Amino acid sequence: MKKYFWLIFSLFFISRFFFLANYPHFYDSPEYLRESLSSSFFNSLSSSHEVIHPVWLFLTQIFQRITIQPTSWELSLISAIFGLIGMTAFYFLIKRIFNEKVAAFASIPLIFFPHLWLIQTNILHESLDFGLFLLGLLSFDFFLEKRKFYWWVLVVLFLTLAVLDFVGILFWSIAFLSLAVLRSKKNDWGKNIAWGFLTIFLSLIFSLAILFFLLLLTKTIDPIARLKVIFLGFGATGVFSGWRLIDILRILRNNLYVLFYGYSAGAILGLISTSVYLFKKREWPLLIFLFSFFIPFLITGKFWHFGPFGRLAGLMAYPLALFLALMPWRKIYWLLITIIFLTFCPTFWVYQKTPIPQIQAGVIEKIKIGEKNLLVLSDYQRPQLNYENALYVNSNEEIHKMVVGKITENLLAGERVFISQQAIDSPYWQYDGQQIHIISKGDKNKAQLKKFLEDKKLTLVAEEKNYPILTIYQLSFQTE
Repeated sequence: MKKYFWLIFSLFFISRFFFLANYPHFYDSPEYLRESLSSSFFNSLSSSHEVIHPVWLFLTQIFQRITIQPTSWELSLISAIFGLIGMTAFYFLIKRIFNEKVAAFASIPLIFFPHLWLIQTNILHESLDFGLFLLGLLSFDFFLEKRKFYWWVLVVLFLTLAVLDFVGILFWSIAFLSLAVLRSKKNDWGKNIAWGFLTIFLSLIFSLAILFFLLLLTKTIDPIARLKVIFLGFGATGVFSGWRLIDILRILRNNLYVLFYGYSAGAILGLISTSVYLFKKREWPLLIFLFSFFIPFLITGKFWHFGPFGRLAGLMAYPLALFLALMPWRKIYWLLITIIFLTFCPTFWVYQKTPIPQIQAGVIEKIKIGEKNLLVLSDYQRPQLNYENALYVNSNEEIHKMVVGKITENLLAGERVFISQQAIDSPYWQYDGQQIHIISKGDKNKAQLKKFLEDKKLTLVAEEKNYPILTIYQLSFQTE
């Protein structure tokens, strides 16, 4: 089976390293690129958004320093490297639990899952986090078998680095407990679970301590205040609130969207059919391990976030791949792999085209904006399209009032006001990377500026016929 491993490894390598993004496609990506070029690590921490990623930031700055001409490509390379590390760690973990054959079959879907490919070829920190997490899980499996202290030190090290870079990884640490259950014998499951709890606890404490001192060294951030925001503002508050029936239904809808668009109907069918098979076989420890990933997956469905929607849930790719590999019907397995591949192709193809923000910039260039003119864009467009005389529409009520006020002020002063189609439709029908954000495919009649624009005239002034959502209009008062 070794030749199959090297074949899969090669295909995975080619699919990542030969197709690295050389453009910051996603919402946070321009910030990551900007801070990677900074000469000061601590200044970059100070200017990063509130949920900082220090390990990722450190690596991006190192990579930019060792290259002749810094570009976006180097940062995508980090994602690809840790994607490959994660895939290799997953392969050897599954090989240890089952055998080489299952490990090989589990690795194939990872090549073609659309969201995993995006995460591992773009300027996004999640690939690093997932790679560290999977190295920790593999090390923990070695520790459970060999009981060597150095294996446990490696577990704590990898999990600490993963949590330090992104606290959301803590949600997924339940997998360490379920792995302890899966790998335990009757007389040692309690001890193994205790080691799992100790690992998670110490990783949290160490990551908190390191993060505290890093924030302290910036000399511009209050460490306690920022830690409260990271662990309570974005974490506990968001997780433990909003569990009404309507909230739960929205979460389930979001999760279904992520599974369908990010991993395909083939993965969903594999999940359902293999679950039924394992239930009939009464494989309870294995089912506990596999379904332990669904608890954090469900939680991630609570959060509206940028980047390919579902990037916080990217670790779901690995249990989904294992569900497919454990399917006893090989013809059905290959049929589902074909479905996954066909789902992957459109995503792959669209990211070989000209970046959407560059096309939008070309459309904007056609209207020749003057210094006193106003350009209104959506907040989704802000990171890549940052203009001095631009306003950005988002869901913040105060910003909404400011945008409406500025537009009215300019119109009354006789100045030209231009507005993008995405600003008109915001928060619906927004490009996120090269594709429309899954959750934004809603009712345009509920757009934030809908009521304000009812008595205004929109005159088309620039467009790109192949991309109607990138159209630019001139805004004016209606005349009798």
